[in-house]
Amino acid sequence: MTVTAHGAPQAPVFRERSQGTTVQNLPLSHLSVEVGHFYMEDLENGEEPIRAQFERVKPWLAAAEASVLCGTEKPRVSTCFLIDDYFQRWPDAGNIIEKLLRLSKDAGVRIDYFARESSCAVRADGTRVAELVARRLLQEPEPEVTTGSRPPAVRSGWLANGKPAREGKVLSAMRGHAWEPSVEFSKRNHSIFLDVELWRDFAEPGADEDAVLAGRQYSCPFLAAVWQLIRLGLLRHDGAPALAVAEAPARWSNDWAVFPDIVKVNPAAKPFYAYRALSIMPRDFLGIEHAVRTIVDHFLVDPGVDESLHLRAGEKGVPLPDAVADRVSHHFLDGVD
Repeated sequence: MTVTAHGAPQAPVFRERSQGTTVQNLPLSHLSVEVGHFYMEDLENGEEPIRAQFERVKPWLAAAEASVLCGTEKPRVSTCFLIDDYFQRWPDAGNIIEKLLRLSKDAGVRIDYFARESSCAVRADGTRVAELVARRLLQEPEPEVTTGSRPPAVRSGWLANGKPAREGKVLSAMRGHAWEPSVEFSKRNHSIFLDVELWRDFAEPGADEDAVLAGRQYSCPFLAAVWQLIRLGLLRHDGAPALAVAEAPARWSNDWAVFPDIVKVNPAAKPFYAYRALSIMPRDFLGIEHAVRTIVDHFLVDPGVDESLHLRAGEKGVPLPDAVADRVSHHFLDGVD
């Protein structure tokens, strides 16, 4: 593999000789901070809960900006907000954006970019973004002999961090069934077993792939994992970022369907993509983010993309963990619903 620059200082390319893939190097912040999270019904209700959450986010955003790891460079921190429009949406996108910008500003929290959760499933041009992750999931082989009864994640839509509990053979009429507990593959002394539903298919048996994918409903943890990989600049489509950043329109549409995948709303914002990602959100999301870590842990990063990131980080002294999941961190807010 070689690194080559082609003119534009912010968009050199990284070539992977083995596959002839040209990987676009992205402008990077040192840290991307997700400044809160609301379900769509929260956005449609009163303003005080939204304002209160932003007020709780403010000191933690300041702490993150003050402690960012930036090596020899000046710190670059961008903020973002993910609109939860996948499972439900109302036709008032423009009103919601204006409300969020106003309330976050009142609370002293800066929003640089908005993104849509629906785009993490299928982006505006029809590209199936979530499937880019689904096809790069590695399933850990069970360390012991398996019965082969569980299909792989790509067929079942379930991903586990270990071996699930199971009933054993009937040993005798007196002893009944034996039971084997769940086992986490990378456990430390004791297991914390997690089995994550990635998606649910509704197509009739025998349907072709297009029909299956058209009816597939992705889970919150799976789309959140897609979101984290996008923020880290790791999810690519033909070498380009799976979701690109658009400039803010002159006037917001109220139709989410024509809303940009990612839109820059602060002209002075630092780059959207970042070496690391921090999400500040209510503690209700702890379980989802545990599942997100499991999914990210099983994502096979394009080697050209990862090597490029490590080279750039190394040149500037920016610490970059080898494990992708370790590039994502959280702060969970108490007392916020």
